[in-house]
Amino acid sequence: MNYWHPSVKEYLENKDYEKVINFYENLVENNPNEISNYWYLGLAYLLAKDTDSAQTTWFLVFSQGNEEEIEKWTQELINILDEEAIKQLELSRYEQSLLIRENINQISPDNINNLLHIVNLEILLKEFKTENLDSYNLIFLVRNSQPDTLNLLLLSTILQDILLYPHTLNILFAEAILTYTHGNAEIIKKISNIATVMGTEKQYTLYGIHLLEICNNFSHQQSSIFINLYTFYKMIKNFDKQIQICEQYYHQADNFVDKLSSCNILLSSYLTLAQWNKFLPLAKKQCELYEKIENHIQELSNSDINKDGFIIGIMNFFYLEDKPKYNRILANKIANVFQKVNKPFYPEFSFALPKNKKFLKIGYISHTFNTHAVGYLSRWLIYHHDSSQFDVNLYMTQNHPDDITEKWFKPYVSQIFMGERNVKALVEKIHSDEIDILVDLDSLTLNLTCAVMAVKPAPIQVTWLGLDASGIPNIDYFIADPYVLPDHAQEYYSEKIWRLPHTYVAMDNVEIGNSTLTREDLDIPSQGVVFLNIQNTAKLNPHLVELQMKILSQVKNGYLIFNIRKDETRLKQYIYSLGNKFYDITERVRFLPSFPPEIYRANLAIADIMLDTYPFNGAVTTLDGLWQNIPLITRVGQQFNARQGYTFLTNLGITEGIAWSDEEYVEWGIKLGTDEQLRKEVSWKLRQSKKTSPLWNGKQFTQEMEKAYQQMWEIYLQENQ
Repeated sequence: MNYWHPSVKEYLENKDYEKVINFYENLVENNPNEISNYWYLGLAYLLAKDTDSAQTTWFLVFSQGNEEEIEKWTQELINILDEEAIKQLELSRYEQSLLIRENINQISPDNINNLLHIVNLEILLKEFKTENLDSYNLIFLVRNSQPDTLNLLLLSTILQDILLYPHTLNILFAEAILTYTHGNAEIIKKISNIATVMGTEKQYTLYGIHLLEICNNFSHQQSSIFINLYTFYKMIKNFDKQIQICEQYYHQADNFVDKLSSCNILLSSYLTLAQWNKFLPLAKKQCELYEKIENHIQELSNSDINKDGFIIGIMNFFYLEDKPKYNRILANKIANVFQKVNKPFYPEFSFALPKNKKFLKIGYISHTFNTHAVGYLSRWLIYHHDSSQFDVNLYMTQNHPDDITEKWFKPYVSQIFMGERNVKALVEKIHSDEIDILVDLDSLTLNLTCAVMAVKPAPIQVTWLGLDASGIPNIDYFIADPYVLPDHAQEYYSEKIWRLPHTYVAMDNVEIGNSTLTREDLDIPSQGVVFLNIQNTAKLNPHLVELQMKILSQVKNGYLIFNIRKDETRLKQYIYSLGNKFYDITERVRFLPSFPPEIYRANLAIADIMLDTYPFNGAVTTLDGLWQNIPLITRVGQQFNARQGYTFLTNLGITEGIAWSDEEYVEWGIKLGTDEQLRKEVSWKLRQSKKTSPLWNGKQFTQEMEKAYQQMWEIYLQENQ
């Protein structure tokens, strides 16, 4: 390797390039046969930004050599220039380094590593344009390079920088690098991590999908690629690709964690896209996996998948059968493992026993303090809280505030802390705020809050709303009422069931917009009897839908409306396949598109009767219909999810429509469908209930919750004296 003459070292350090030029001019004059002196003289000119003199000096030498000498001299010059370019880069003299690299490019335009250095320097100087990948022909050159010829570290560094700017050429460049490296695992991981950030935090969903798909075209062991592709395809409603990627993941899974994770997201896809024929057998396999979960704690602890939340939050067996003892005991087992796996990653908290507290500090944690069903329900509790006795704090896990947040939550609380999906930040904030009672509103709907509750940052922890109790050992109480759980339910709940005296939820009113839908729009005659099933596809258990079809077959002027939430085509195929078992019935089935919340509620008025689902009842949607005075037929079961309609009707003082068997469900459907006077009587009772029912009394409900909190606190003090 060649080096500068020792005599010019000080000149170079001081950037006194004129003296370097003078020194080498003398060397050339005194020893014209030493070729390297010309290379360094030209380089000195280049450092002095006299490019013309540099190139003239080098050309003078090349013009006097034969083909073999020129080839040798060219490589010598490139080596010297490359060495100096690296030195200038290390000194953070990016402009000088780039100038040298550009001259190397003129001498050797197909020198790919040099082109990569040029791109890197352009990025450092903030001069890079994505189009340069095309003008340098880098995508083609990288893709077709021989193995082990490129600087992989440089490739990786450049890739990480340019992928932060969405562009088709960047995607092609990433694909070229993967082709060159034959799917290098570290490169795949780097691309997939950037794709995840770009698709979620930066909201470039399609860009994230393209990057993940090129990673997925190469052999890999990264479950996050499948999981994020599933999430992104779900976001853009590409349901065919959503199913396809989930099935690929499921069939490729070769260990317990991946089998469980892939099974969960595939089941979730089948369930929400009305693929019940595929869902039912797979749900039983999910149960088999969950039954073995205690044997795989170490494997789960070592897996990144756990952090993405694919253990506890998707318990599809609640949709499968009304078997509360089996379902709850299995849920408790899963939750126990979830806590064991997650808790060690976060701080261990202790609590001083306070004395003479003037008020209780209540913390509510959720991702739904916004336009969400849980947000609409919980706002009444927040609104009516007695600020003289309770200091209310909200912990929003995913940072999606909106107009509802501003109007119904922010004015009535001490703070709304934005958790940014950071469990550590959430638990530390909750503990430092000295929250006395922490209430989880998400329960089984979000693993993020489950992780917070598993750490236990507050001395008393409670679950309210969500889908059911989560079963996490560090949760003390589950809010219920006298009806939503049977009397013996405590035997299979790990949390203490705290039964409020009337109802576990209440609301003061429901915002109703202007109706945009008529029977004529749906080709339903004015004398037709409209049955309405407004539940999401996940609740459309085929056995229950067949019962509804049976009702329709017996009410000759009846029409049955379903709500389109996800994939319209798949939903219709599913419903028609069930309806075809009954003669001449599918022509009386209709489908509603989604509407904004207030308009959707107004459009419910088109219905005469609501048909609830089973074994997973409706909740907020059912309350919307009951507020509109629409009679409800609900099939009552034993699990929490199968008793929502029952507790609502009971609290409204209505027995009509409560069915304790499939036969009663059909009987009530036929009775209400054929007896207009009975429908009017039930509707009148619903209208009158607004004056007296605890279900429509948010203030009374809040007082009952506050009393429960005070009693919980007294118990805590007594137990910890």
